[in-house]
Amino acid sequence: MMPRGCLAAGAGILALIAISPFALVIRSWRAWRRGGEVRSTLETQPFVNTAGERCRINLALDVPASAEPGFRRRLTDAVVRVAEALRRPDDVYNIIYRHPADPEPVVLAVGPQLQELGERFSLVLSQGALSGRTVVWLTLGRDRALSEVLDPVACDPEVEGEPEALLATADARWSMATEWARIGPSLIVRLILVVPAGRADDVRDLLNTGGISFSSGRTPNCGGA
Repeated sequence: MMPRGCLAAGAGILALIAISPFALVIRSWRAWRRGGEVRSTLETQPFVNTAGERCRINLALDVPASAEPGFRRRLTDAVVRVAEALRRPDDVYNIIYRHPADPEPVVLAVGPQLQELGERFSLVLSQGALSGRTVVWLTLGRDRALSEVLDPVACDPEVEGEPEALLATADARWSMATEWARIGPSLIVRLILVVPAGRADDVRDLLNTGGISFSSGRTPNCGGA
């Protein structure tokens, strides 16, 4: 007589074989309903910052799985172009994030090079451990260490009031928050950029010409933008 455990295991395997094609059909149907276009919206609004007039640019993107690899490259290139347009000679890029199981955030100086920024951004956008997590990017002058600007132990992007408080860091020349997650047949990406108000239109144009098109129009009264 066959042991009960073997029967249970056999039944489980048969059930898995029976369910797997159905699950594949469901995923295919959802992808078909989703379509192949990248959906996006962009809004701008004033942002309070003691360093001067700032503009907040909110970009939300819904990307089909089939377009994900090329989209990641385009978005990385667009962010690097934004950094290049806003760049000062002594800029240094920094990131802050916290893994779910870690009690303290990771506070890391990425470096002064645009290539370093692009490589780190691409990694963040594809690292599974950061799915659903908020990553804050601060651009500081070379004479300002991140540990001098904020408390590296308390600067948690996941707590209440964030990432806005970190984005408002007075010493930041410009700042950004990113978040991504896979939901059904889509890659959902959210970007918040806080830039000098007078450069907001330039940033919008760079995002648009970089292949990250968006459907919304300009929001008025964004400082000088």
